[in-house]
Amino acid sequence: GSFVFYKTESRRDYEAKVNLKATCVNVKSGLECPTDVCPPESHPRENLLVVFLRDGNMLILCANSEDEALAWKLTLMEAKINPVSVLTYNPYDDTYQTIPINSHNAVYIMPSTGSGGNYTNTSFIL
Repeated sequence: GSFVFYKTESRRDYEAKVNLKATCVNVKSGLECPTDVCPPESHPRENLLVVFLRDGNMLILCANSEDEALAWKLTLMEAKINPVSVLTYNPYDDTYQTIPINSHNAVYIMPSTGSGGNYTNTSFIL
């Protein structure tokens, strides 16, 4: 599975693409994140998500909530291990579900901008 950052909402040109299976070493969320990584202003540390890459770089993300950060972590780890399924969170019954997809599907994730911050559009291409 790949983690893709798009420059605009049109999803025509991507800014960066990370092959999770080949380059992701670990994913940490919330208080598991290194203490030298700080969240954006007005976001608590519990919302952080750090993807550790094989080359020593880190991909630092911030979710809108602690639950969302955990859901992202589980989804990224699932995509790293098994790139043909996605783990989704259902807020109505507070459960996580694995959704099998085939190689012709893409899962698009549009982060909320409820806090007024600017977030990069992201997608998983599985």
